[in-house]
Amino acid sequence: MSIYIDVKYLNLLSSRLLLYKQKRDYLWNFRCPICGDSQKKSTKARGYIHRKENDLFYKCHNCGVGKTFSNFLKELDMRLHSEYIMERYKTGENKFSNYKEPKFKFETPKFKKIDLEIPCVKDLEDDHFCKQYVKSRNIELNKYKYLYFAQDFKKWVESLNLDTNYELIEDDPRLVIPFLDKDYNLIAAQGRSLRGGSKLRYVTIKVKENAPKIFGLNTWDENKTTYIVEGPIDSLFVENSIAMAGADLSAYTKMFENTDIVFIYDNEKRNKEIIKKMDRIIADNYKIVIWPKHVTEKDINDMILNNIDVMNIIEHNTYQGLTAKTKLLEFKL
Repeated sequence: MSIYIDVKYLNLLSSRLLLYKQKRDYLWNFRCPICGDSQKKSTKARGYIHRKENDLFYKCHNCGVGKTFSNFLKELDMRLHSEYIMERYKTGENKFSNYKEPKFKFETPKFKKIDLEIPCVKDLEDDHFCKQYVKSRNIELNKYKYLYFAQDFKKWVESLNLDTNYELIEDDPRLVIPFLDKDYNLIAAQGRSLRGGSKLRYVTIKVKENAPKIFGLNTWDENKTTYIVEGPIDSLFVENSIAMAGADLSAYTKMFENTDIVFIYDNEKRNKEIIKKMDRIIADNYKIVIWPKHVTEKDINDMILNNIDVMNIIEHNTYQGLTAKTKLLEFKL
Protein backbone atom coordinates (compact mmCIF):
# COMPACT_ATOMS: atom_id res chain seq x y z
CA MET A 1 0.00 0.00 0.00
CA SER A 2 2.85 2.43 0.83
CA ILE A 3 3.97 2.70 -2.80
CA TYR A 4 0.52 3.98 -3.83
CA ILE A 5 0.53 6.60 -1.09
CA ASP A 6 4.03 7.71 -2.11
CA VAL A 7 2.93 8.08 -5.76
CA LYS A 8 -0.21 9.96 -4.72
CA TYR A 9 1.77 12.57 -2.79
CA LEU A 10 4.43 12.81 -5.47
CA ASN A 11 1.66 13.74 -7.92
CA LEU A 12 0.38 16.37 -5.48
CA LEU A 13 3.89 17.82 -5.26
CA SER A 14 4.69 17.56 -8.98
CA SER A 15 3.40 21.01 -10.00
CA ARG A 16 6.21 22.54 -7.94
CA LEU A 17 8.97 20.42 -9.49
CA LEU A 18 10.57 22.05 -12.53
CA LEU A 19 10.78 19.95 -15.73
CA TYR A 20 8.86 17.19 -13.96
CA LYS A 21 8.18 14.16 -16.13
CA GLN A 22 7.63 10.43 -15.69
CA LYS A 23 10.28 8.48 -17.61
CA ARG A 24 8.79 5.03 -17.12
CA ASP A 25 7.04 2.99 -14.44
CA TYR A 26 8.22 4.21 -11.03
CA LEU A 27 10.89 6.54 -12.40
CA TRP A 28 10.37 10.32 -12.37
CA ASN A 29 12.82 13.06 -13.34
CA PHE A 30 12.95 16.81 -12.60
CA ARG A 31 15.34 19.61 -11.63
CA CYS A 32 16.68 19.11 -8.13
CA PRO A 33 14.82 21.51 -5.79
CA ILE A 34 17.54 21.10 -3.16
CA CYS A 35 20.64 22.21 -5.08
CA GLY A 36 18.83 23.97 -7.93
CA ASP A 37 20.57 21.71 -10.45
CA SER A 38 22.68 23.38 -13.17
CA GLN A 39 22.88 27.17 -12.94
CA LYS A 40 24.17 27.40 -16.52
CA LYS A 41 21.68 25.12 -18.27
CA SER A 42 18.02 25.51 -17.39
CA THR A 43 17.22 22.27 -19.24
CA LYS A 44 19.38 20.12 -16.96
CA ALA A 45 17.30 17.82 -14.77
CA ARG A 46 19.24 15.43 -12.55
CA GLY A 47 16.82 14.78 -9.70
CA TYR A 48 15.15 11.35 -9.73
CA ILE A 49 12.43 9.59 -7.77
CA HIS A 50 12.73 5.83 -8.12
CA ARG A 51 11.23 2.73 -6.58
CA LYS A 52 13.09 0.36 -4.28
CA GLU A 53 11.02 -2.57 -3.02
CA ASN A 54 7.75 -1.02 -1.80
CA ASP A 55 8.83 2.60 -1.31
CA LEU A 56 10.01 5.61 -3.30
CA PHE A 57 13.39 7.25 -2.87
CA TYR A 58 14.94 10.51 -4.07
CA LYS A 59 18.41 10.82 -5.62
CA CYS A 60 20.15 13.80 -7.24
CA HIS A 61 23.00 13.04 -9.63
CA ASN A 62 24.26 16.61 -9.33
CA CYS A 63 24.58 17.27 -5.58
CA GLY A 64 24.51 13.60 -4.53
CA VAL A 65 21.62 13.96 -2.05
CA GLY A 66 19.79 10.71 -1.40
CA LYS A 67 16.82 10.27 0.94
CA THR A 68 13.47 8.56 1.41
CA PHE A 69 10.47 10.11 -0.31
CA SER A 70 9.08 10.91 3.15
CA ASN A 71 12.10 13.03 4.04
CA PHE A 72 12.15 14.61 0.57
CA LEU A 73 8.51 15.64 0.94
CA LYS A 74 9.12 16.90 4.48
CA GLU A 75 11.90 19.21 3.26
CA LEU A 76 9.72 20.73 0.53
CA ASP A 77 6.29 20.93 2.18
CA MET A 78 5.76 20.33 5.90
CA ARG A 79 1.96 20.60 5.65
CA LEU A 80 1.71 18.07 2.84
CA HIS A 81 4.14 15.82 4.70
CA SER A 82 1.87 15.88 7.78
CA GLU A 83 -1.06 14.72 5.63
CA TYR A 84 1.16 12.04 4.12
CA ILE A 85 2.20 10.72 7.55
CA MET A 86 -1.41 10.69 8.71
CA GLU A 87 -2.51 8.71 5.65
CA ARG A 88 0.23 6.15 6.17
CA TYR A 89 -0.79 5.95 9.82
CA LYS A 90 -4.40 5.26 8.86
CA THR A 91 -3.34 2.38 6.62
CA GLY A 92 -1.39 0.81 9.48
CA GLU A 93 2.02 1.86 8.19
CA ASN A 94 3.38 3.37 11.38
CA LYS A 95 5.61 2.47 14.28
CA PHE A 96 3.12 -0.17 15.48
CA SER A 97 3.02 -2.01 12.15
CA ASN A 98 5.56 -4.07 10.24
CA TYR A 99 6.54 -1.07 8.15
CA LYS A 100 9.83 0.53 9.08
CA GLU A 101 11.24 3.73 7.65
CA PRO A 102 14.52 2.76 5.96
CA LYS A 103 17.51 4.07 7.87
CA PHE A 104 20.53 5.38 6.06
CA LYS A 105 23.78 4.65 7.79
CA PHE A 106 26.51 7.08 6.86
CA GLU A 107 30.01 6.14 7.92
CA THR A 108 33.32 7.73 7.15
CA PRO A 109 34.99 5.48 4.55
CA LYS A 110 37.83 3.43 5.96
CA PHE A 111 40.69 2.90 3.57
CA LYS A 112 43.32 0.28 4.22
CA LYS A 113 46.80 0.99 3.02
CA ILE A 114 48.24 -1.60 0.66
CA ASP A 115 51.92 -1.90 -0.10
CA LEU A 116 52.59 -2.86 -3.71
CA GLU A 117 56.15 -1.52 -3.49
CA ILE A 118 55.44 0.79 -6.41
CA PRO A 119 54.24 4.41 -6.18
CA CYS A 120 50.57 5.37 -6.10
CA VAL A 121 49.57 7.79 -8.87
CA LYS A 122 48.33 10.34 -6.33
CA ASP A 123 51.88 10.56 -4.94
CA LEU A 124 53.60 11.15 -8.29
CA GLU A 125 54.79 14.61 -9.32
CA ASP A 126 52.17 16.51 -11.30
CA ASP A 127 54.35 16.52 -14.43
CA HIS A 128 55.02 12.76 -14.29
CA PHE A 129 53.98 11.13 -17.59
CA CYS A 130 51.83 8.48 -15.86
CA LYS A 131 49.96 11.09 -13.84
CA GLN A 132 49.56 13.19 -16.99
CA TYR A 133 48.01 10.19 -18.76
CA VAL A 134 45.54 9.60 -15.91
CA LYS A 135 44.65 13.30 -15.97
CA SER A 136 44.10 13.14 -19.75
CA ARG A 137 41.40 10.48 -19.20
CA ASN A 138 39.43 12.92 -16.99
CA ILE A 139 39.67 10.58 -14.01
CA GLU A 140 38.67 12.40 -10.82
CA LEU A 141 41.44 13.22 -8.34
CA ASN A 142 39.79 11.19 -5.57
CA LYS A 143 40.19 8.06 -7.74
CA TYR A 144 43.97 8.45 -8.16
CA LYS A 145 44.46 6.47 -4.94
CA TYR A 146 43.28 3.32 -6.74
CA LEU A 147 45.97 3.57 -9.44
CA TYR A 148 49.71 2.84 -9.35
CA PHE A 149 52.77 3.14 -11.57
CA ALA A 150 55.46 0.58 -12.44
CA GLN A 151 58.54 1.84 -14.27
CA ASP A 152 59.33 -1.76 -15.22
CA PHE A 153 56.10 -3.80 -15.22
CA LYS A 154 57.90 -7.09 -15.92
CA LYS A 155 60.23 -6.59 -12.97
CA TRP A 156 57.32 -5.73 -10.68
CA VAL A 157 55.34 -8.84 -11.73
CA GLU A 158 58.40 -11.02 -11.11
CA SER A 159 58.67 -9.55 -7.59
CA LEU A 160 55.26 -11.06 -6.81
CA ASN A 161 56.72 -14.58 -7.15
CA LEU A 162 53.75 -16.00 -9.05
CA ASP A 163 53.41 -19.61 -10.15
CA THR A 164 52.47 -18.55 -13.69
CA ASN A 165 55.08 -17.14 -16.03
CA TYR A 166 53.94 -14.18 -18.13
CA GLU A 167 55.67 -13.23 -21.37
CA LEU A 168 56.47 -9.60 -20.66
CA ILE A 169 59.08 -7.24 -22.07
CA GLU A 170 61.86 -5.48 -20.20
CA ASP A 171 61.71 -1.80 -19.22
CA ASP A 172 57.99 -1.48 -19.95
CA PRO A 173 56.42 1.39 -17.94
CA ARG A 174 52.73 0.82 -17.22
CA LEU A 175 49.83 2.23 -15.27
CA VAL A 176 49.02 -0.49 -12.72
CA ILE A 177 45.41 -1.10 -11.74
CA PRO A 178 45.31 -3.45 -8.71
CA PHE A 179 42.33 -5.77 -8.18
CA LEU A 180 41.70 -6.05 -4.43
CA ASP A 181 39.25 -8.23 -2.53
CA LYS A 182 37.05 -7.04 0.36
CA ASP A 183 40.00 -7.36 2.74
CA TYR A 184 42.30 -5.38 0.44
CA ASN A 185 44.32 -8.43 -0.58
CA LEU A 186 45.82 -8.25 -4.07
CA ILE A 187 44.07 -10.83 -6.28
CA ALA A 188 45.01 -9.58 -9.76
CA ALA A 189 46.45 -6.55 -11.53
CA GLN A 190 46.12 -4.93 -14.91
CA GLY A 191 48.94 -3.03 -16.57
CA ARG A 192 48.08 -0.35 -19.13
CA SER A 193 50.91 0.49 -21.54
CA LEU A 194 52.14 4.08 -21.44
CA ARG A 195 54.10 3.77 -24.66
CA GLY A 196 52.50 4.39 -28.03
CA GLY A 197 52.57 1.46 -30.43
CA SER A 198 52.72 -1.24 -27.77
CA LYS A 199 51.45 -4.61 -29.04
CA LEU A 200 49.80 -5.27 -25.68
CA ARG A 201 47.93 -2.20 -24.47
CA TYR A 202 46.53 -4.11 -21.49
CA VAL A 203 48.06 -7.04 -19.63
CA THR A 204 46.12 -8.69 -16.80
CA ILE A 205 47.85 -11.00 -14.36
CA LYS A 206 46.28 -13.22 -11.68
CA VAL A 207 47.87 -13.22 -8.25
CA LYS A 208 45.38 -15.61 -6.61
CA GLU A 209 44.25 -18.33 -9.00
CA ASN A 210 40.93 -19.14 -7.32
CA ALA A 211 39.91 -15.54 -6.69
CA PRO A 212 37.46 -13.77 -9.06
CA LYS A 213 39.19 -11.53 -11.60
CA ILE A 214 36.97 -8.59 -10.68
CA PHE A 215 38.06 -4.99 -10.13
CA GLY A 216 36.44 -2.89 -7.40
CA LEU A 217 35.47 -5.50 -4.79
CA ASN A 218 37.23 -3.46 -2.08
CA THR A 219 34.88 -0.49 -2.61
CA TRP A 220 31.75 -2.41 -3.65
CA ASP A 221 28.56 -2.00 -1.60
CA GLU A 222 26.42 -5.08 -2.26
CA ASN A 223 23.38 -3.40 -0.67
CA LYS A 224 23.20 -0.80 -3.45
CA THR A 225 22.48 -1.16 -7.15
CA THR A 226 25.67 -2.56 -8.65
CA TYR A 227 26.80 -1.67 -12.16
CA ILE A 228 28.99 -4.25 -13.89
CA VAL A 229 31.16 -2.79 -16.64
CA GLU A 230 33.86 -4.26 -18.84
CA GLY A 231 36.98 -2.25 -17.97
CA PRO A 232 38.42 -1.02 -14.65
CA ILE A 233 38.97 2.54 -15.91
CA ASP A 234 35.34 2.77 -17.06
CA SER A 235 34.23 1.64 -13.60
CA LEU A 236 35.85 4.72 -12.05
CA PHE A 237 33.14 6.88 -13.65
CA VAL A 238 30.09 4.85 -12.55
CA GLU A 239 28.64 4.82 -9.03
CA ASN A 240 29.11 1.55 -7.11
CA SER A 241 30.48 -0.35 -10.09
CA ILE A 242 32.81 -3.28 -10.57
CA ALA A 243 34.65 -4.43 -13.69
CA MET A 244 34.68 -8.02 -14.91
CA ALA A 245 37.85 -7.47 -16.98
CA GLY A 246 37.17 -10.56 -19.08
CA ALA A 247 36.02 -12.72 -16.17
CA ASP A 248 33.11 -15.13 -16.69
CA LEU A 249 30.24 -14.03 -14.46
CA SER A 250 28.62 -17.48 -14.46
CA ALA A 251 31.35 -18.72 -12.13
CA TYR A 252 30.49 -16.08 -9.52
CA THR A 253 26.68 -15.79 -9.61
CA LYS A 254 26.41 -16.50 -5.87
CA MET A 255 28.24 -13.25 -5.19
CA PHE A 256 25.35 -11.30 -6.71
CA GLU A 257 22.28 -13.38 -5.85
CA ASN A 258 20.99 -10.83 -3.30
CA THR A 259 22.13 -7.73 -5.19
CA ASP A 260 20.37 -5.53 -7.74
CA ILE A 261 22.81 -5.64 -10.68
CA VAL A 262 22.90 -3.86 -14.02
CA PHE A 263 25.23 -4.90 -16.84
CA ILE A 264 26.91 -2.26 -18.99
CA TYR A 265 28.78 -3.39 -22.11
CA ASP A 266 30.84 -1.30 -24.50
CA ASN A 267 28.91 0.49 -27.23
CA GLU A 268 29.98 -1.85 -30.04
CA LYS A 269 26.99 -3.19 -31.94
CA ARG A 270 29.23 -4.79 -34.61
CA ASN A 271 31.15 -6.82 -32.03
CA LYS A 272 29.62 -10.31 -32.21
CA GLU A 273 31.15 -11.39 -28.91
CA ILE A 274 29.60 -8.44 -27.05
CA ILE A 275 26.20 -9.01 -28.68
CA LYS A 276 26.37 -12.69 -27.69
CA LYS A 277 27.07 -11.73 -24.06
CA MET A 278 24.22 -9.20 -24.08
CA ASP A 279 21.84 -11.85 -25.45
CA ARG A 280 22.82 -14.24 -22.67
CA ILE A 281 22.43 -11.60 -19.94
CA ILE A 282 18.94 -10.70 -21.21
CA ALA A 283 17.99 -14.40 -21.41
CA ASP A 284 19.04 -14.77 -17.76
CA ASN A 285 16.69 -11.86 -16.92
CA TYR A 286 19.36 -9.47 -15.68
CA LYS A 287 19.02 -5.72 -16.13
CA ILE A 288 21.16 -4.27 -18.90
CA VAL A 289 22.04 -0.87 -20.36
CA ILE A 290 21.48 -0.59 -24.10
CA TRP A 291 23.04 2.57 -25.46
CA PRO A 292 20.74 4.91 -27.43
CA LYS A 293 21.48 5.71 -31.10
CA HIS A 294 22.72 9.24 -30.44
CA VAL A 295 25.59 7.93 -28.31
CA THR A 296 28.39 7.02 -30.72
CA GLU A 297 31.33 6.74 -28.33
CA LYS A 298 32.72 3.23 -27.87
CA ASP A 299 33.06 3.16 -24.10
CA ILE A 300 32.26 5.08 -20.94
CA ASN A 301 35.61 6.86 -20.74
CA ASP A 302 35.17 8.20 -24.29
CA MET A 303 31.71 9.44 -23.31
CA ILE A 304 33.18 11.25 -20.30
CA LEU A 305 35.81 12.86 -22.53
CA ASN A 306 32.99 14.18 -24.73
CA ASN A 307 31.14 15.67 -21.73
CA ILE A 308 28.27 13.17 -21.80
CA ASP A 309 26.30 12.74 -18.56
CA VAL A 310 26.91 9.00 -18.34
CA MET A 311 24.86 8.32 -15.19
CA ASN A 312 21.91 10.11 -16.76
CA ILE A 313 22.17 7.97 -19.92
CA ILE A 314 22.46 4.80 -17.81
CA GLU A 315 19.45 5.74 -15.67
CA HIS A 316 17.25 6.24 -18.73
CA ASN A 317 18.42 3.26 -20.78
CA THR A 318 18.34 0.32 -18.37
CA TYR A 319 16.06 -2.48 -19.51
CA GLN A 320 15.04 -6.03 -18.61
CA GLY A 321 13.05 -8.91 -20.10
CA LEU A 322 11.04 -8.40 -23.29
CA THR A 323 11.79 -4.67 -23.40
CA ALA A 324 15.52 -5.43 -23.30
CA LYS A 325 15.13 -7.94 -26.15
CA THR A 326 13.33 -5.35 -28.28
CA LYS A 327 15.88 -2.64 -27.51
CA LEU A 328 18.76 -4.99 -28.36
CA LEU A 329 17.21 -5.70 -31.77
CA GLU A 330 17.01 -1.94 -32.40
CA PHE A 331 20.59 -1.52 -31.13
CA LYS A 332 21.93 -4.02 -33.68
CA LEU A 333 20.34 -2.26 -36.69
